[in-house]
Amino acid sequence: MDHSRNTLGALRKSLLDSVAPAVDRADPLASEQLPLVADYLEFLRTRIYRIHERSRFELGEYLRMADGVLARVPTRSIPAIGELTKHTDTARSARESASTGTTELIELGATLAAAISTVVQDESLPDDVRLAVGKWVTEASRNLLAFERSWYAPFGFEAAPEQLRSIDEFL
Repeated sequence: MDHSRNTLGALRKSLLDSVAPAVDRADPLASEQLPLVADYLEFLRTRIYRIHERSRFELGEYLRMADGVLARVPTRSIPAIGELTKHTDTARSARESASTGTTELIELGATLAAAISTVVQDESLPDDVRLAVGKWVTEASRNLLAFERSWYAPFGFEAAPEQLRSIDEFL
């Protein structure tokens, strides 16, 4: 049985109950950082068993983005498109496999995002194609951004957190 959630809770409690009283209150950096670390441990405790789902979701969003980019670039002759196609095929196979681990999903997502970025920045593309690809990537990023806002909502940065979708709606 995995005890990660309980262990993170115990670490947070230890930090607040044992370490916090020993921190010099005159040290503004330590006084600021201690609650941030404690809050992040609590956040991680609530999300730890959702990280694999998150990684699979994010990879799916990057695949959707990559498919849209490939549909908008008429030529396959530029090296960036060949790389994007290769990474898209690899990522799709990995995402469809139930045995793909979390770390691999995260790495494939980062690789695919970088390949998309390379195409967006490729100056050999005609201006109208680059504009269409850039617009697509911006539009396709909305769902990923909405998810990120919901994922990190517990930190309290959102002005209207009640308007955010639940992470369950994404995953």
